[in-house]
Amino acid sequence: MTKTEREKLKARLLAETRARHEAIESAPGFAEQHAEWRKTYEAETAMYAARQRANITQAELARRMNIPRSNVSRIEHGQNITLATLTRYLRACGFDFRFSIFPLGSTPKDQLALA
Repeated sequence: MTKTEREKLKARLLAETRARHEAIESAPGFAEQHAEWRKTYEAETAMYAARQRANITQAELARRMNIPRSNVSRIEHGQNITLATLTRYLRACGFDFRFSIFPLGSTPKDQLALA
C-alpha cells in the first residue's frame, strides 16, 4: 500500500467514524444518557483523586472503612452507592463533600443557597 493509499484509507475511516459518532449523538435520549454518565464519571474521578491525594491504597481504605478491598474497587468503578457510603469513603480519605442544587438546564452558578 502506498503512502497516498494509506492517507486516503485513513481519511475514509476517519469520516466514517465521525459519521457514526454524529448518528449516535443525535439519537433520542443520548444527551440525557451522556449527562448521567458524565456525572458518574466525575464522581468516580473525584473519589479516586481523594484516595490518591490521601496517599492510601485500596487495602488501607478498606481497613479504615471496615469493608473488603473488593468493595472499595466496586465503589471506585461506578457501583451505585448511597450518600452514606460516599461520606464514609471520603472521610476515610480525610475529606468531606458538598453538593449543589440548581435548576435543570442551568449552570452551577444558579445554585440555590441552602443554609
